[in-house]
Amino acid sequence: MKKLLSIIVLSALITVMGCNDNKAATATSTNEANQPKKQELVVAGQEIAASLDPVKPLTSSYLRNIGAGEALFKVTANGGVEPSLAESAAEIDPTTWEIKLRPKARFWSGKAIDASAVIASLERSRSLDLQAKPFLDELIFTKTDDYTIRVKTKRSHLQVPLNLSYYQTIIHNADAKHDAVDTMDLSGMYKVVEFIPKQKMVLETSGNYWGKSPIIPKIVYEEISDEQTRVLSALSGHSQVVLNIPTTSMSQFKGNKEVKLSATPAANTQTIYLNLSKPQLKDVRVRQALSWALDRNELVVLAAEGQSIPITTWLSSNPAFEKARDTVYTKFDPDKAAQLLEEAGWKKGPDGIRTKDGNLLTLRLMTWGGDKALGEALQNQWTRIGVKAEVQHGDYSLIQTARKSGDWDASIEAWNTFGDELTLLTGQYAPGGSANFGGYNDEETNTWLAQLGEASDTAARHELALKINERVAQQAPVISLFPRPQITAVRQTLYGFEDHFRQFENVVNANLSLNSK
Repeated sequence: MKKLLSIIVLSALITVMGCNDNKAATATSTNEANQPKKQELVVAGQEIAASLDPVKPLTSSYLRNIGAGEALFKVTANGGVEPSLAESAAEIDPTTWEIKLRPKARFWSGKAIDASAVIASLERSRSLDLQAKPFLDELIFTKTDDYTIRVKTKRSHLQVPLNLSYYQTIIHNADAKHDAVDTMDLSGMYKVVEFIPKQKMVLETSGNYWGKSPIIPKIVYEEISDEQTRVLSALSGHSQVVLNIPTTSMSQFKGNKEVKLSATPAANTQTIYLNLSKPQLKDVRVRQALSWALDRNELVVLAAEGQSIPITTWLSSNPAFEKARDTVYTKFDPDKAAQLLEEAGWKKGPDGIRTKDGNLLTLRLMTWGGDKALGEALQNQWTRIGVKAEVQHGDYSLIQTARKSGDWDASIEAWNTFGDELTLLTGQYAPGGSANFGGYNDEETNTWLAQLGEASDTAARHELALKINERVAQQAPVISLFPRPQITAVRQTLYGFEDHFRQFENVVNANLSLNSK
């Protein structure tokens, strides 16, 4: 009887406990349902970083773009340069700058971002990041006090804040191991908490950020390499921001009230680089004819869906040099192009293709990425003046291989045109310049580049840059077309998104917020 009574009592206790557990679970579930859901921003791009180390190729651009990394300075949407991690900067004399740091700035780990830490970061970037070298090689850093850095420059009036605004100069803890989420140490408003290379990066707000804390507490950054899948990610609402929308997909957004497209013209120039070692391209008249023959307005429509503007000189996609947009090649003039080819000895045959000394006037144009439509439009326009043009579309590595072997006629690239004029122009047009792919070597251009290196006055540097820009257009080692469109899809429920001509490093800001509907 006692045993039976014990069993009954135990069963009752279990029943009561079970009821209490169910009530507790129900209450917990109800409380969770009533709690406001944490906002999460999903950003999708054509690719994301393969590494967490800022000195690895392109990694710093992805970290900067998503709010994880910062440089000492930043570029505003109107082309100005203002302090970021730095508090201020002043030019002391023609070859000396003084940079004041923010005393409250800290890395994610809590380590102070003082003069020693900043110099160590920049020196690590200088020694390990080839992309950073052009911005740092002319600078010598010394510590004045804990939060003051003196910068000596190798030439007069170098714009140090501009050089130190590029994502390649991202400030990181040089003593940390940047090989895992738990060991990397940056300074951005968002801290990386999860990382799968070339797939996904998850970030949460950093408790040690020196500036305004962002409104959105979490970001998921995804790589979606397929163009149509990225478009669907934007249209479905899975992603609030989608980068690298192809111009050929813009029609899919027509009439869509939930997504807007940001298409701020970039400071880069869609450019045809010509191999000047090729016999048919050694003659400047042939190169000029190829440029006169182009209807750039038509190219903008056919290859950029109207999301750009025609330009005829390389530097004119930079807002500071926009007045040079139609210099030299003032209009579409196929008659002038034909006249130049006739003068150069290229005569039209019965099939409409020009020949000289038994050789056909041929041009093999290599394209990659989203430039296939542009290549085909160029092929059509050049055919009209008697050029037998061929388009070879493929991976960028094919262009790199062809350049090494010399087996190429022309290729298309879009290089950044915003920055220090001498650095930009030397890289493109000086003998041995990193982007002087065609082997351009012009005595007059070289003389002006030397003068630009010595010029101390801002206005004088600007005018020299314009002269070089015009001279290059006249000599036509490259043919400038239009700024390459940078199209970003943004959900209408996201507020605070800023259009920027350098969108690739200005996606995230502290004021972004999501409508809770």
